[in-house]
Amino acid sequence: MAGSPDRSASPDRSASDLNVLRRSHRGKFVALAALLATAGGLVWWNQRPKPIGNDEQAERVLVVPAANWRYKPYLEKWGFVAQEGRLKTMVDELHEKLPEAKEEGPAAVLKLADWAGFAFVAFEDPAALDFSGLDIEGGVPTFEKHHRFAVVSAGDYAFPHKLTVNAEPSKFMNGPELDLLSALFAQEPLASTLRDDPKNGPDVIVLRTKVQEAIDAFDAIKAAEATVAKIADKARVLLVDKEQGNPKPTLVGDVQESAHPLALADGGILLMTRKANFSSSTGFNADLELAGVSQFFYIPAGADPVDGRVPCTGLLGGSLAESGRSPLVYTSPEGDILLIHEGGRSRLFKLESGGCNFSELGAIEVPLPRNALPGQVHVSGRVARVRDGDGESAISLVKPGDQVAIDLVHTSKLSLAQPVWLDAQILAGTGQDTVADSTGVYQPALFFYDVNHPDTALRIDAQNFDAATVLQGAVRVPDGPQGARLLVQAYSRERGERLFCVDAPASAAKLFADALAEADKTPVPAEVRDGVEPRLIPIDTRSWTFTPILSEFETYDPVVSPDGRLVAFTSNDEVHVVPLAGGQVRTLTRNESP
Repeated sequence: MAGSPDRSASPDRSASDLNVLRRSHRGKFVALAALLATAGGLVWWNQRPKPIGNDEQAERVLVVPAANWRYKPYLEKWGFVAQEGRLKTMVDELHEKLPEAKEEGPAAVLKLADWAGFAFVAFEDPAALDFSGLDIEGGVPTFEKHHRFAVVSAGDYAFPHKLTVNAEPSKFMNGPELDLLSALFAQEPLASTLRDDPKNGPDVIVLRTKVQEAIDAFDAIKAAEATVAKIADKARVLLVDKEQGNPKPTLVGDVQESAHPLALADGGILLMTRKANFSSSTGFNADLELAGVSQFFYIPAGADPVDGRVPCTGLLGGSLAESGRSPLVYTSPEGDILLIHEGGRSRLFKLESGGCNFSELGAIEVPLPRNALPGQVHVSGRVARVRDGDGESAISLVKPGDQVAIDLVHTSKLSLAQPVWLDAQILAGTGQDTVADSTGVYQPALFFYDVNHPDTALRIDAQNFDAATVLQGAVRVPDGPQGARLLVQAYSRERGERLFCVDAPASAAKLFADALAEADKTPVPAEVRDGVEPRLIPIDTRSWTFTPILSEFETYDPVVSPDGRLVAFTSNDEVHVVPLAGGQVRTLTRNESP
């Protein structure tokens, strides 16, 4: 890319840059050498009342980089006349051409700049250099961590030397080349080109014309900060000021962070946040990049979501650095077990008493199948995973310490979706046949699995969901008055998307036991007996109820309140709730934010 730094630069390359400096001022050096050859000239050198060599020009800059980073292309693009070289290379250059010179370190480079007509010398990593012995106005400052550059005036501008450092870098538009620019424009007369002062003389006007590109780059930093501020203000207006929900909801995070809330068993909220870092390359638009470190916060039950949150140091010390993809976090149905999948492995944590206090249960050593989700975790520490691909589908269980996963069902005739835990023994999930029926439909169904009866599943066909052609997923619900209860998302072309509340006539464990007892009265198919396919037992649903509670919304991410009364979901970029028993939908948020 044009103007990009050459990170392969080396001291040899820096020395070649100085060859230009040598050649362009050879006549100046010859005249100076002739003068120094006389005793009177030597006295002049030691007691000179003014700079040596040509007059310095403010746009001429000598750079001493500390790393393999080239700044010359940036400076030249911005209108400066620049050369650069490593410190040792420049000191050797001075001693080669001016043998009488005794200076070392920065002092030697400043004398070389004086001879070559450079007004300023920019030293990278000034805290590592020794500026003692130089007559610096105000003395040598204490260098802060963000001071990447110190610029020292030379030649005509050096009585005494003036040392300036870069300002603290902008959070939104930054880079080492901009730090260099910041330190340069703290020097006069460069600083005067930034001021719209009618008293500026012709020399400032000429200088401004020469370095106008640099002025534009410097001004773009402030423009970037203003641009990001406008973005943040606009987001705040959309999410807060224009929010028309009644009562008005409260943000759990800041508009400049990504927040992921998780409900915990003690009624509190675990908040996982990542800072939203804005950057700009032009100053007039902004790019968004999320920070690579997630912070954990705990919001006690009933506390204000913003002011009441406290760092959750009881979980991984309070933060998690990414090692690849963004971490995935899940909780058990009751919110007492946490699964964090990051860096290719899943770790389980148990919520203990006393606020955000977690103990680690261990890591899942069994590799996660390719493109599979980490699974659903239960308070027992078991994780239910789905494996679907290569013509086979399986539901498996795994826990910390296991060397292999245990398959509950394994089939080539079904494509199974991620199940949810209904209790410590029974899981439920959707799936569909892998062979189409006579109408060309891959019939969907709802399945129940029992950890104590592998290779067996109960099946409820989609006819019970108004002949839906797709069952999109199951959601756990606290048990109803008769027994097990869950939500199922269904879709058909005639009726669109619908959300059903499914009520069973008994507990999930009893349903499974009764279905097994009834199925044992009939012969087991050979493919089941031989372990080729799981035993699928159809459920008699005459005593079940399938109640559509929602039909006018496209429903995303439905969850049920702990007391089982309300269902919350998102639709059309807003958050809504509806009674589990069915009824009027209440919209909680009303804003223009997607």
